[in-house]
Amino acid sequence: MANPKVEKLKDFGLRYGDKIAVALASVVFVLCLGMAFKRPTIDIKPEQIKKYAEQSESNISRRQDPEEILKILVDQGLKNSNFAKEAEESAKILLVADDFRAAREWVTPEPGAGLIRDTPKLIAPANVYAYPGRGGALVFALDTEGNRILEAEKKEAPKSEPARRRRRRGAAGGGGSMMGGMMGGMMGGAARKGSGGKSQAELEKEAKEDEARRRKLMQARLSGKDEPADKEEEAAGLLADKGPPPKEITRGLRWVAVTATLDHAQMLANYRDALKNPSAAQPYYSRLDVQRQEQQSDGAWGEWEDVASKRNLEILDNLPEEDEELTPDDVRPKNLNDPLPFLKAGLWEKVHIASLVPKEKKEVAPATIPGGAGGGMMEMMGSMMQGPGSAGGGPGGSADMMSRMMGGRGGRGMMGGSSMMGGMGGMMDGEAGFMGGMGMGGGGVAGVDSLTDFWKSEEKKVMVRALDFTAEPDATYHYRLRIVVVNPNYKRDDVTPGHDNKSKELTGPWSEPSNEVHMPSDVSAYAMGVLPGGAKSDMKVSFQVIKFNPEDGVTVPQSFEASPGEIIGEPLRREVPVSDGSGKKTKLIDFNTRQIVLDVDGGWQPMPTGFPGGGLPRPAMALLLRADGAVIVRDEADDRLDAVRKDITSNYKREIDESSKERTSSMGGGYGGMMGSMMGGMMGGGGARGRGR
Repeated sequence: MANPKVEKLKDFGLRYGDKIAVALASVVFVLCLGMAFKRPTIDIKPEQIKKYAEQSESNISRRQDPEEILKILVDQGLKNSNFAKEAEESAKILLVADDFRAAREWVTPEPGAGLIRDTPKLIAPANVYAYPGRGGALVFALDTEGNRILEAEKKEAPKSEPARRRRRRGAAGGGGSMMGGMMGGMMGGAARKGSGGKSQAELEKEAKEDEARRRKLMQARLSGKDEPADKEEEAAGLLADKGPPPKEITRGLRWVAVTATLDHAQMLANYRDALKNPSAAQPYYSRLDVQRQEQQSDGAWGEWEDVASKRNLEILDNLPEEDEELTPDDVRPKNLNDPLPFLKAGLWEKVHIASLVPKEKKEVAPATIPGGAGGGMMEMMGSMMQGPGSAGGGPGGSADMMSRMMGGRGGRGMMGGSSMMGGMGGMMDGEAGFMGGMGMGGGGVAGVDSLTDFWKSEEKKVMVRALDFTAEPDATYHYRLRIVVVNPNYKRDDVTPGHDNKSKELTGPWSEPSNEVHMPSDVSAYAMGVLPGGAKSDMKVSFQVIKFNPEDGVTVPQSFEASPGEIIGEPLRREVPVSDGSGKKTKLIDFNTRQIVLDVDGGWQPMPTGFPGGGLPRPAMALLLRADGAVIVRDEADDRLDAVRKDITSNYKREIDESSKERTSSMGGGYGGMMGSMMGGMMGGGGARGRGR
């Protein structure tokens, strides 16, 4: 049932609603009309309109002084920008197209091309090999804050001192063997006179021994298994000195050289698969991460720790000179290989991968006997050298001519790069020279339009090398490596979801651990044999003591004998090698090992009764007490075959023999195979005993 009140309101609205609406509208209209009548009317006359129009026309047609306009603009903060002059200056600016190159390469999408990029798969270095070394390197002197110390006053080199080459590279030492072969051919007659009356058989024997020695030196410089290599040598340019000369010092260093190979061909394939663009499929190697673990006193291995890169960079970033490289640039990524400091004492060992060194760098020149067809040339050279004014090297004399041929300070010649052999040096050594133009090396990829300047190569296998200058004496380590690359997908939007496009760098997996490498103590004793005891003496052991001087890097071996109860080694005057060509020196060296012999064993062991033969020799064994209280055993069977000890001994002998010549390379000989044979064929005479210096 309906509500009576609602029904009444409904009837009222239907009957009076329209009337109420009309009444309200009428009231509003009356109010608005009243307000309109109250407002004042527009009080304007035609004369006023005419006056305003004439004023406007006068303002428009009136001429205004330009100076007044400029003043008004200046007052309002607008100044003359001298646009015309700026336009003239900008017209003189040379625009380089590379500055306006697109931030990324242009790619034309094709149906089904799959241009969405993935993250490249990185691989670990293989064949990791570690080898210890010690020596004295030429470095810049640093203050306590790590800044280079400048020389107090500029020093001029003596006139007799050859100009020092800076930042040596692979071809830096090639000239010595070339001149050795050439001068050996020209001076065959002099070799006979200067041989001290030796017979031809003795000369042949010495030449063969020299060839064997140089072959052994070459093998010592290489690491890893050798493989055939057909890559040509690429010589890099030498950097010139710039700026004020910093102070150079010789600093004693211990190092572990860690070498490995990287499957660069697999890296290229992984980049092509991931980036979908072959022209951009080149890894940008950023750096090489190095970790090591140390063997504890109980024989267990500690945790893997990062090698102190800052301490290593104090050496690697402050090198006045770098030693030669045997591998070409296109198998040696710059950011994955530490440079080799130039050594004033000691020699580099096992710092190159044998399979990546060009064949001509590993070849040793065949033994050549002084004498033969070179006598005629020598006689001619002798007559030239005996001419007037020649002995003193006067202008126009033969000595002056020889000085120019040899590239002395009087003029750049054979070795200086200006005359006949200098031109050949430019052919073989210059980056933009004859051979460089023919494509010997280069490391770049033909046809690749790179957006950034970084190392690129199409070689299948490349070398990586790290130098750790933080190894402690008498410590044993394992090393492992991994590569770090610049992320090719950084801040790109065409990357598959879930793949990293935010990190600036990508890290690869760690390699397998290296071989066990031991850094000898600064004074080490090696058991080398047994001396039988007598009626009034005990059995003695012959030791080879090797002393390393941390101040200048000189390492000297010396033999001592000791029986139970005696200390091994004592201070002794010994010949010390030098690198400045002034000849070997004699110096008092403390060979005291602070180790006492507790017991010895070995020597001649008689055979049991009934067995044929008198007996068998047993290797020497010595029980030693160290200064820290530890007891160690030295075994001749291990010590005599120790590769590090053998290298130190042979290197010391070589450094002593070459102390009369200024050192130009701490890599040893080895260029004779390439340049010596070439010059032997050119000259047609017997070659000299050149060592590739």
